[in-house]
Amino acid sequence: MKNVVKFGHSEAAAIAIVFVGVKAFLGYPRVVIELGSTAAWLVVLISGMVGIGAWLVISALLARFPGKSIMVITELVLGPFLGIGVNIIFFLYVMITNGILLRQFSEAIILTTLPEAPISSLTFLFIIPVWLAAYLGIEAISRSAYISLPFITAGVTAVLLALYPYWNPLMLLPLLGEGIFPTVKYGFLSSTVFGEIFILAVLAPFFAFTQKKLKNVGLFSLGFVMVFFILIVNVYLMVFPLPVATENLLPFYQLARTIYLGRYFQRVEAVFVLFWTFTAFLRLSLGIIVAAFILQDAFKLPYYRPLLPALCVLAFSLALTPADVMQNAFIEYKIRLIYGWLFSLALPCGIWAVALLRRKGEGHEGENT
Repeated sequence: MKNVVKFGHSEAAAIAIVFVGVKAFLGYPRVVIELGSTAAWLVVLISGMVGIGAWLVISALLARFPGKSIMVITELVLGPFLGIGVNIIFFLYVMITNGILLRQFSEAIILTTLPEAPISSLTFLFIIPVWLAAYLGIEAISRSAYISLPFITAGVTAVLLALYPYWNPLMLLPLLGEGIFPTVKYGFLSSTVFGEIFILAVLAPFFAFTQKKLKNVGLFSLGFVMVFFILIVNVYLMVFPLPVATENLLPFYQLARTIYLGRYFQRVEAVFVLFWTFTAFLRLSLGIIVAAFILQDAFKLPYYRPLLPALCVLAFSLALTPADVMQNAFIEYKIRLIYGWLFSLALPCGIWAVALLRRKGEGHEGENT
């Protein structure tokens, strides 16, 4: 049974940071600059604050049902029929996201290192180790995330600091970009970026610490990712002028490629690709195993591992559905960055509101039966 596995707050924070923060290696810096112009940092700050507020509500919901996942809570609050329907919505959102990310990582390898490789072959090479990692279980993935996070953090920091000679702070002006109203609007709409903290609500039964610690883990993870998003976006804007900054499909890769510290220390993006690929495996395996847990809890299945091959095939099929990289980027923009907050943030907050109105949860055990 999956509930036998327990891990601590450090592994939980590492999982949340990797799950939420991996988009910094993809097109997120470019998209947020398209939305906020030179005020992209403010868009990130506003969306981060919205994500933190939503997480406080979600953690309050989890506190009313100690030790239970968001899927079990949904059925307790909404009833079995409507609860299963909402859990299916969660599942579909997670799987569509998995397919989008699998295609993005595969396209990124083509753009950076293997320009002649067919997309189907690279997608297949990605999904096989993802299946193996998911089969090993959440404990193995959490330990891997915990061990690798310091190296990933050090690598990102080194890239940003190595670009110091290219920084031009004047390119961050005007500070409010195109105005305060559009900046605030896009800050709220792009709060989906931090909505993937939802993973902590799915994995709640695996944590060997209190609910108060879980809330703090979520706050720390969101704050950590928000600071690094702001740093990456600002450095990217200080290195590349605004029109050029919106044209790069892989902004962080372009930052790494710009580094030149002498004749014998250049082309450091080759090292970055290794970090990037390993982080991709972690994120995709987490996405697959989270989808499996959602189905397991929704349909009361005794095991989740038999679901993994089918989920990997489904993610593979979804990844190859878009006709090209631009169509996949458009789908990501609409589903993950603009409307995704409806599923990852608004829906759990709505469940919390229903739990309050129906007096469900801790202190009202008699009403939960």
